[in-house]
Amino acid sequence: MRTLIAAPWRWARSWALWQAPRHVVAYVLAVEVIAVATTVGTAGLMQIRGTDLIYAGMLCAGAWLHIEGVRPTERQRERGAGAGPYLDTKAVWSVAAALILPPLLASAVVVVTYTIAWLRIWPRRQRPLDLFRWVFSAATILLGTQAAIAVLALGLPTYPGLPRPTWAGFADLAVIAAAFGLRWLLNYGLVVAAILVSSPNTRLAKVLENFHEQSQEIGAYAFGLLAAALAVTNPPLLLAVVVGVVAVHRGLLLHQFRTASRTDSKTGFHTLEWWFQAARQALDRARVHGSGLAVLIADLDHFKQVNDTYGHVGGDRALEAVARALRTEVRDYDIVGRWGGEEFVVLLLDVDERQTRAIAERIRERVHSLKVILEPAGDSPPRTITDLTISIGATLIPHDSADTLDEAIRAADAALYAVKEAGRNRVKLTYLMPPRHPDA
Repeated sequence: MRTLIAAPWRWARSWALWQAPRHVVAYVLAVEVIAVATTVGTAGLMQIRGTDLIYAGMLCAGAWLHIEGVRPTERQRERGAGAGPYLDTKAVWSVAAALILPPLLASAVVVVTYTIAWLRIWPRRQRPLDLFRWVFSAATILLGTQAAIAVLALGLPTYPGLPRPTWAGFADLAVIAAAFGLRWLLNYGLVVAAILVSSPNTRLAKVLENFHEQSQEIGAYAFGLLAAALAVTNPPLLLAVVVGVVAVHRGLLLHQFRTASRTDSKTGFHTLEWWFQAARQALDRARVHGSGLAVLIADLDHFKQVNDTYGHVGGDRALEAVARALRTEVRDYDIVGRWGGEEFVVLLLDVDERQTRAIAERIRERVHSLKVILEPAGDSPPRTITDLTISIGATLIPHDSADTLDEAIRAADAALYAVKEAGRNRVKLTYLMPPRHPDA
């Protein structure tokens, strides 16, 4: 903060934004300039009344309490943000502001909310480096808010204010839905574009892989409409909105954290720790029901050469393609995990020797047939990775075997080592023997 006051230009030059490619800087600055221009352009369209200032103060207070309530989980999310946009429950307060406040105050609520969030959520020592992200996020929300305001001003007779308390209010709700649908679409599109501009090798499918979670933002918008209604009609009940939003927010994020802890981000398979937990439970059930199991350990051959030839981006694309091939050839109820690096581990449920060998061979053949097309870099033509192979060690576990999962893993790993020694691109199946009976 001292640097900001004493030497603002030096402080601004410390932002990580200036280390980004020029086209990224240009995109970010263009969005921010347009956001400021539209905000200034609409600022004087409507007169501000005393009650508007009171409503704005209540919404800012609600945003502050909300941010304090979700601060621990938000810090975790900021540290582990993924490739795509995520649900932002702060929309509750900017949605309410856009509906019941004049444009200038609606924009002010956005700025105040994001300023509080930046100061309270992001660690102090990292703020200068990451401020540009928060400024850009606020700019996309401002643009979305201005778009919503335009629709409300044109189609809502009571704007700024609540829908009419008559049958005509249903038509007003349609206008409100269109306004905030446009707000969401504009904000989401700008964020997706920013991700693709800054990471051109990132596939659109990867950015949109959590798109289904965006439907949950409808709940944040509904809370926003409720907050607007209560701010006008019964302000003390705004505390109930704060409690509800915090509870929903923390519940959603705890679910996301739990899922993330179980899932490998690159392949979508179980993490190794979670795979062992699920596999041990499956082994216990198999012994009760008398069904056979099998453990496969699959290792992508010569993966270092793939990385050396095509770079780490090419290696990642190859790894993702192999993971998709493996997922295609196992059954939905089999348990697949990423062992680490280019290795995978699979627990096949309710299988015998023939089925185990057939599944392992299908995986091997599918991987060998893969053609991974890489996006071109600059003016160079696209390249294709071919001749991928995979080696598989497998262990069949009879239902009456006394061996543990760890022993099955060791046996499958030894089989994989034998395959590597024999020339790779093969399957080797071993067996864990059932216990010998005393009279045998």
